[in-house]
Amino acid sequence: MATQYVPEGIPFLRSLNVEPLRVKTADMKFISADFHERLKKSALAPGDVVIVRTGKPGACVVIPDWLPVANCSDVVIVRCGQNLSPHFLAYYVNAIAQDHVSAHLVGAVQQHFNVGAARKIKIPLPPIGVQEQITAVLRAFDQRIDVLEDQNKALEAIARAIFKSWFVDFDPVRAKAEGREPEGMDNATAALFPSEFSDSRLGIIPRGWSVRKIEELADKVGMGPFGSSIKVETFVPTGVPIISGNHLRTFLLEDSTHNFITEDHAQRLVKANVFADDIVFTHAGNIGNVSLIPESPRYPAYVISQRQFFMRCNLSEITPRYVVLYFTSDFGRHRLLANASSVGVPSIARPVTYLRSLELLVPARRILERFDDLVGPLFRSIERNRKHIDTLREIRDTLLPRLISGKLRVPEAEKMAEAVI
Repeated sequence: MATQYVPEGIPFLRSLNVEPLRVKTADMKFISADFHERLKKSALAPGDVVIVRTGKPGACVVIPDWLPVANCSDVVIVRCGQNLSPHFLAYYVNAIAQDHVSAHLVGAVQQHFNVGAARKIKIPLPPIGVQEQITAVLRAFDQRIDVLEDQNKALEAIARAIFKSWFVDFDPVRAKAEGREPEGMDNATAALFPSEFSDSRLGIIPRGWSVRKIEELADKVGMGPFGSSIKVETFVPTGVPIISGNHLRTFLLEDSTHNFITEDHAQRLVKANVFADDIVFTHAGNIGNVSLIPESPRYPAYVISQRQFFMRCNLSEITPRYVVLYFTSDFGRHRLLANASSVGVPSIARPVTYLRSLELLVPARRILERFDDLVGPLFRSIERNRKHIDTLREIRDTLLPRLISGKLRVPEAEKMAEAVI
């Protein structure tokens, strides 16, 4: 039965809406109440545990109370009995049972985890009271993670708001042109902006600013390797990380979980090697995804996959933070996708040539430097929060097997949590 989506209605979870211990609301689809009634077998309620079957097999979450009614596809649904805590099960699946998931994936083209394999998960079962004590300790980590992620969203919103005000709406220039003092900035910053506009190939822009092609602003624009150059059988446990579309969901590279290739293999793909402050784009599949590799990345070098291309800024001409905020703004994203095709797999035609040809508004140098002075600390705070989040997750997942085995008692774990959080 084909799924019938509607603009508003019953939330419909797909695999991309399920992350370990978290329901992701971005790109959530909806179905009608009538269609929901026809799909009773896949109806969800708060407290249900879902395990992803395809896409990210094994990712597991408890349906939260803020989803009183929902439906789903591509997941295994587990409804716990009175002797099993849903949160205890979710923590166990995400932190410990992933080897079981990997060993039971089936399918040649797209591997998936099925209901039969889920039923075979063996889970140690402390008394329900102990399960709840253990999950209370672990959820304290998640509450802190939630706070840090909310902080990052706020920091990202501030950076985007400054960019839009200065470089899309031209608020400071308009204020000065109307004889007003620009809002939200000191006098020294306001003095950097002109008080007049002029015509350009991109329309009306502040006087003294220029319009230039990316090829004039980049040290390099390059493509990822051919698909045959990186295969699953070439992956190794550690080495040079591969960047894929999953890492480009925000304007800063999501630098946590990677596949790796050897350093020798990466050297053979040297034209696809990227580094701190490079900007990575997706040209096929999830087109329009753009992220900056942070100035203090987790790894010294990366290799982009076959669906990515990149830009390395000429730092004497433009700044990476300005460019990534431009291409993740509504205006910049529209221009990036103007050459895209939606036939078959969505793609950007001739991505390197096209990116080089795009024209970009280039503000006066002192304004770019002042902008970087303002948003740089925001980017760095996001990086620090992400690293703290990774540390909290690692400690949380390390605690669980020790608590289950009795090697670590709950009061001791509570003290550890208080010290770290």
